[in-house]
Amino acid sequence: MKNTLIAVNVLIWLVAFSVTACAHEPAPEQDHISVVGVGEIEQEPDQAIVNVSINAKQTNLPEAKKLADDKYRRVLAVLNKLAIDEKHIKATRVSAQPEYEWSNNKQIYKGERVSRSLSITVNDLEKVSPLMQALVENGVSTIDAINTGFQDPKALQEKALAAAADDAKTKAKFLAERLGRSLGSAYLISENNNRQQPVGRPQYSMMAKSVSADQAPPPEMFGTQKVSATVNVSFNLL
Repeated sequence: MKNTLIAVNVLIWLVAFSVTACAHEPAPEQDHISVVGVGEIEQEPDQAIVNVSINAKQTNLPEAKKLADDKYRRVLAVLNKLAIDEKHIKATRVSAQPEYEWSNNKQIYKGERVSRSLSITVNDLEKVSPLMQALVENGVSTIDAINTGFQDPKALQEKALAAAADDAKTKAKFLAERLGRSLGSAYLISENNNRQQPVGRPQYSMMAKSVSADQAPPPEMFGTQKVSATVNVSFNLL
């Protein structure tokens, strides 16, 4: 009788195990289609970041610093006159170092150089050309680079993502119908790394002495820039 009860219990355990195992077995994979959607938004930039440097060289450090500070004040006055908000002016570097010159295999001390660098954000691109002219006439030694972009890049990125999602759905629907199937719902969506792509001349540099102060500055041509997005989407097929 004991052996019979043991056998019954083992049978019940095996049946229960079998039912549990079946419940966790994955269902057969449903037919699906995977596509890559691409979206691009291209438009003219509405923001520029102008990086400039102020250099001063004198026979000693106090005089070099005084000259650099005087040029710096003149630059700030120009920015204030052009209504550049203080929050859009950032000091990026201040340095002081001696200068030497090699002559007859000897290092000869030539004085001290003090440099200041500024990053200026301009939200009205029509101001960029007169700004550069005014800067080089009032103390800036070099215009190191101009980088263009957008004041609200997130909004453009969302538009590019929406275009990429629409592109993915259009592609998937076309392929499914072409092959005699119907498109179901999306069950897997992943976004690829996306970035802003410049088109034209968004960045360049120039020496201040290359700008003529007796001529009206020409308008700057910044072209357009692209914001792109790419998504991978998988849809069920019906």
